[in-house]
Amino acid sequence: MQKATTGWRHLAFCGLAAVALATTADIRAANAEGAMDLLPAKYRDAGVIKLVTDAKYPPFQYIDESGEMVGFEVDLWNAIAERLGVKMEVTSVAFDSLIPGVQSNRWDIAMEGITDNAERQQVVSFVDYGYTTSSAYVLEDKGAEITDHLGLCGLNGAAQSGTEWVGMITGEMAAACEEAGLPAPTASEFGTSDATLLSLYSARTDFVLTSAASAQEIMKAAPRPIKVVPMSILPRQPSGIAFRKDETDLGEALLAALKEVMADGTYDAIYEKWAVTPMRMDHEPGINLSTLPSN
Repeated sequence: MQKATTGWRHLAFCGLAAVALATTADIRAANAEGAMDLLPAKYRDAGVIKLVTDAKYPPFQYIDESGEMVGFEVDLWNAIAERLGVKMEVTSVAFDSLIPGVQSNRWDIAMEGITDNAERQQVVSFVDYGYTTSSAYVLEDKGAEITDHLGLCGLNGAAQSGTEWVGMITGEMAAACEEAGLPAPTASEFGTSDATLLSLYSARTDFVLTSAASAQEIMKAAPRPIKVVPMSILPRQPSGIAFRKDETDLGEALLAALKEVMADGTYDAIYEKWAVTPMRMDHEPGINLSTLPSN
């Protein structure tokens, strides 16, 4: 009888031990799905991810009167960093240096409303978190009769170097004008967002093509009244965090952190705070959502 009891106790202990081991394994598996646990060890150990941006692009990111970098993407990358248990070490450079800087390992990621498209996917990958939307901006006293893209045909447009808006002026906009029997617009490129807008204010160019999300900031800061021209012919494309193509583990960690930020309501709160809800992603975020065409 004693032996039977001892055997039962042994079996019970083994059973409990098995349950405990299974529970521990389940907990580990659950924890492994967390963004912090997915982050590669080199970033966890350093406690830092080096992020590069162009901090002259309100409301994405800019330097305020106190000298602090602010903007909706600043809030978003800080929320992502918190979920990863690291700090973002941020550097500001010209927009057209962002992707080359990530490619060359000078910085780990780039974030500045960068559109995820097939051309850029040739050299980097993206964690897509929102959309790029487009509007044209004209001087109110010169554009009273301009109501859509056809009113810009034959005019000299301006866009920041390295952005997709340069190609949109000479691509989609030019094609639409030619289809309507009108002359195509021309495109002048400028190194910074400020220089691009200055060309419009000084009447060196006739319109600026840039983000629709910038409308409030542009109209508020402009020295002359500005009119917004909606650009319904231009596509809404995903925008994302650029990272090196061979660092898929970093991409998965960033994506997991983004999903956590979305799940707890922080993402929506950030977009509402900065009045950029049209750029908010309305479906599951992902990696390289604007996929390369098949060969």
